Amino acid sequence: MFLNTSKIGRIAVRNTVWLSLFSYVGQFVSFATTILLTRMLGPEVFGVFALGTFWASLLGLRSKFGINFAALRQPTVSGALLGSYFRLDILVSTASLVLSIGAAVLLPYWGYPTEITVVVVVLAVCEFFPVLVGPYGLALEKELQLSRMSLVGLAGSILASGTALLMAYSGVGVWSLLVMSLITTLVGIGGIYWVAMRRVAGLVHQKWTYNRTIAQQLLYQGVPIGLANQGQSVVVSQFDNFLIGTYSSTTTLGYYDRAYRTSQWPNTLLTAALTRVGYLVFTRIQDDLPRLTYAVKLSFWVLTTLGTPLALAIFFSAPDLVTILYTDAWLPSAFFLRFLVLYSLISPFISLGSSLAYALGSVQTPLLIALSQAAALILFGLPLTLWLGATGTVLAVGITTAVGFTLSAAYVFRKLPISIIDVFGIPLIGLSASSMLTMLLFQAPGWVDLSPLVRWITISITASGSYLLCITALRPAEMNERIRYLVATFRNTRRSVDEAGV
Repeated sequence: MFLNTSKIGRIAVRNTVWLSLFSYVGQFVSFATTILLTRMLGPEVFGVFALGTFWASLLGLRSKFGINFAALRQPTVSGALLGSYFRLDILVSTASLVLSIGAAVLLPYWGYPTEITVVVVVLAVCEFFPVLVGPYGLALEKELQLSRMSLVGLAGSILASGTALLMAYSGVGVWSLLVMSLITTLVGIGGIYWVAMRRVAGLVHQKWTYNRTIAQQLLYQGVPIGLANQGQSVVVSQFDNFLIGTYSSTTTLGYYDRAYRTSQWPNTLLTAALTRVGYLVFTRIQDDLPRLTYAVKLSFWVLTTLGTPLALAIFFSAPDLVTILYTDAWLPSAFFLRFLVLYSLISPFISLGSSLAYALGSVQTPLLIALSQAAALILFGLPLTLWLGATGTVLAVGITTAVGFTLSAAYVFRKLPISIIDVFGIPLIGLSASSMLTMLLFQAPGWVDLSPLVRWITISITASGSYLLCITALRPAEMNERIRYLVATFRNTRRSVDEAGV
């Protein structure tokens, strides 16, 4: 049942396209829900939820052990792999749940509001129950059934969003946000089991047995990967929430959290699908340098071609965008948004380097990247926050992002025959040209008298359009070839995967 190598390119592109499509639909639902919830709930509610999420993520052990990543690197899905994976997952998840509940009891004694303890416990429960279908999800991922799993996630998101809006309207506060996690967890459990029974039944119906050697291998390979990922996820992505929520206020954290979530739109719409499929594809072609190089170059191209225009539009229209989406009451978020959207533009390249390293069997590199970022954020974050408040936290996040990008880029360009000028030269020219042209808009007579909606539309078209036109004009053949390759590979009509080079 293992996939033939000649089909990898077509399946990878199909998965990326479908994942992106489902992601766009799901994010449209999420964006609409977030906008409405933000208008219904105050910044303090979002601040409490964000701070509780930090503690839940910090205390959660399942992803830190990285067993799923290690299992994905195994060549075949055997009963011994599924059984060993399942037992380890149960043990780790149980320990995580007990630890989270115990720590949540202590949080009020450290001065945290009671609502934060509720958030920690509920999110810990939501992390525990997916372990029941962990082997089914593993089998689906190994067979690249990602689009169907994404469809399950979309269904859960739609149901959860509707319920959350009703609860917010009823005035239940932070439970409006928690119910989304509860519903998506329940739908995900049922959906994964249902899809697995129809797509990979032959794999999951094997007799599950525990194999000590396999279990030790999963831990040996998984723990460094898990720690690296959690260094990125918990410390790098959420330690800023801890700093602002603890040393400033939950209200300020609410403004910051809205800015952070909004800044992640380009990242969410692109990187989730790209890095998820990329890791699996890089793993399968790790021994074929020409194909691996082309796959990485194509990933760089997607990120610079689609991610940068979205980030430019958000950066230059931040105050107007916040006003349109969340009303003037949330304008303090615009200050944070301009910084954070620049950081979000860079973070996918860090993820790309880590995915490549994992695929090539190097757990030391992602661990180095994550630990270096964590160290930078802790080293600079606390003193800058105490000195400058939330602004200092934002500056520390920028330093952290720069450290991660430098290390990730150094690894990629050292391992593969790719030129840094070839990858970033044209996008930087396009970025500069677009920025200068967009800033001229602000000097136009009567600009400040226009409505926020008109300014936002004008800025978005100018910033995104000028960037795309510039990079296309500088390399029209490459743009045409890449677009035709993606379309042809997805449809599997114009050229075969082998001829295309992946």
